[in-house]
Amino acid sequence: MRVISGQQKGRRLKSANIEGLRPTSDRVKEAIFNMIAPFLNEKLIVADFFAGTGNVGIEFLSRGVKEVTFVEKDMRCINLIKENLKNLDLLKRARIIKGDVLKFLKSKNCPVFDIIFLDPPYRSDYAKECISEIIENNRINENGLIIVESNLEFRYEDENLSILREREYGDTKITIFCFGGKRS
Repeated sequence: MRVISGQQKGRRLKSANIEGLRPTSDRVKEAIFNMIAPFLNEKLIVADFFAGTGNVGIEFLSRGVKEVTFVEKDMRCINLIKENLKNLDLLKRARIIKGDVLKFLKSKNCPVFDIIFLDPPYRSDYAKECISEIIENNRINENGLIIVESNLEFRYEDENLSILREREYGDTKITIFCFGGKRS
């Protein structure tokens, strides 16, 4: 696992043998960033939900976004994220939250994001629940992106979202939604 582009290009990231941990592969990560490259800039506030190793959020930081909030409930993963950020000197632009993503989305401490990356356990409805909470609680800016890494069966429709891209890589599907700005 490595950083693909940006200031930290080529740097290796640590991982761990933790049950349920499924870091986004370099191939899938590279595909995601190729699809969203036109949207990236240094003013973006990004979320990496179900962050695991912090792999995707770290890629955002390496590519120059302003700040990334990592949310993860497993303390072993939190320690891994901190270690990876420290090794790459990226802690200053990171916010690390230990906790449940759905609870965080409902909390007053949750900001509004420009891009949200969701990589919940594949065999769950967390992605759908999170997207609903993101919209209901106004956690995404108009024209913001919600990127979902899921199994191949994942589908989600909402009048506030349009699908920009949808691609499959083995048993992984990447869906990139754009928020249209309508609020319920």
